[in-house]
Amino acid sequence: MGPRRRLDRFELGALVLLAALSMWDVASNLVIAHTHGLVWTRTDGFFAVDQLQYLAWIQSSAHHGLIGDLFVLRPTPADYLQPAILLSGLLVRLGMASWLALMLWKPVAVAAIALAAVALTRRCFERTFDRRAALVLALFYASLSDVNHSLGVIGDMMSMWQSWGYPFGLIAAALITAGLIRYADARDRGETTIVPGLLGALAGALHPWQGELMFLIVLIAELCRARVTLQAIRRGEARPLIRMIAITLLLVALPLLYYFGLGHLDAVWRAGQQRARHSFSTTATLIAAAPLLACALLGYRGAPKDTLELLLRAWVPAAVVIWLFALTSLGATPLHAVGGLPLPMAVLAVRGVHRTGLGRLPRARLLACLAIAVVTIPATAYCMEYAHTFIEPQPDSGDYIAPAESAALGYLASSRVPGGVLTALRLGQTVPGVTGRATYLGDCLWSEPRCDVRKRQTAALLSGRMSAARARSFVSGSRARFVLGGCGADRRRVSDQLAPLVAATRRFGCATVWRLRATG
Repeated sequence: MGPRRRLDRFELGALVLLAALSMWDVASNLVIAHTHGLVWTRTDGFFAVDQLQYLAWIQSSAHHGLIGDLFVLRPTPADYLQPAILLSGLLVRLGMASWLALMLWKPVAVAAIALAAVALTRRCFERTFDRRAALVLALFYASLSDVNHSLGVIGDMMSMWQSWGYPFGLIAAALITAGLIRYADARDRGETTIVPGLLGALAGALHPWQGELMFLIVLIAELCRARVTLQAIRRGEARPLIRMIAITLLLVALPLLYYFGLGHLDAVWRAGQQRARHSFSTTATLIAAAPLLACALLGYRGAPKDTLELLLRAWVPAAVVIWLFALTSLGATPLHAVGGLPLPMAVLAVRGVHRTGLGRLPRARLLACLAIAVVTIPATAYCMEYAHTFIEPQPDSGDYIAPAESAALGYLASSRVPGGVLTALRLGQTVPGVTGRATYLGDCLWSEPRCDVRKRQTAALLSGRMSAARARSFVSGSRARFVLGGCGADRRRVSDQLAPLVAATRRFGCATVWRLRATG
């Protein structure tokens, strides 16, 4: 069957549906902001702190190219390079709003993962029904699970959920899928190409867990073929093959080595990694993966059809290795190991159904459609409903701010007076991404050391619970040039306490900005 360049109607429909679902959280945010009379900070997803971190990175990149820590007021090294953030930073430097420069990656991510899934299913199946079944499972698989003793979903396993604020993970999953397809084609033809390595390297630079995945997938697959490779070496026929394997693994490893260096040489990055370290229920993840994984395991029956199937078989064990590593003191965020996992499982599941003869059952296609509906529709509907509830305004969330607070941030963004900002945690999260200024307190992954202490002290200051002497000492020692009081701050008491330090006061309804006198 010759290659088809254009999407057919079904493939195009899948892309359009995923694009529509990817905008559900944006629509929910707009409705909630309008209902409560608030200003949406353009965060995209369940956890605003992550998107506000991306916005801070974009602002830092816009000023320096490389990324430093804007969640502290002391100087920090600008040594983090992330390709997508770098491009967004260039757009901000040209005048685009930081939130838009980040949001533009959403359609890129949706198109990338959809096209990768189309390419994979076309490569693996000739029959139209098989191709479409695998495509739907790859893009829309979602299963309910027991998350923290309540009903929930494992979002990292869902393309829709990842499109809500995590475009770089989706793009990286698409890149390694394309890289594995190209690697398999080149290996089967006896060619040597750097394309798979470059795609894997870019994936690793965007999202290192996906780079680790591709490295391990190729390594595991080649170890499974080690006997055949050794025989080729003895016959003197393995030089192109060895070159192909070495080039791919070396290129994919380069950004991983860079991240490894950041974690050991940059104290800020090391502290952020330690703060991000957490575990997650393996049982909950297995429950979420079980319906598709059970069918995918049937696809391991017999010898692999070709190199691509061998690579897809290696994906699940590679994800398990990364998961287990993330649970150790050396790793972090194990859920990132399952990003993109429905892609290989969908292909293996459809092949497994055929290999076990289930495809010959009466009305097999109808049963398959019903099964696919069960493992896609209910959890997707639950996630959409839960999203609207989860992103309601919360006390410390940066999703929404009052119009007066938005005006105060606008003033800080436009002021030509240099310097950082001292404010409470909720507004501190938004300051770097909206204004481009550093903040004393914001994201506790990066507002270190002693973020919890910073949070208590700042809350005490802005609520007027500090003595005047203590308040002036705290503010002077913070290195801030501005103090931002949100709508819950005790404006009168803070003004009285900081009066000797204040050069100017600007009021924006219930919000206040105190500009401090310059000090040596």
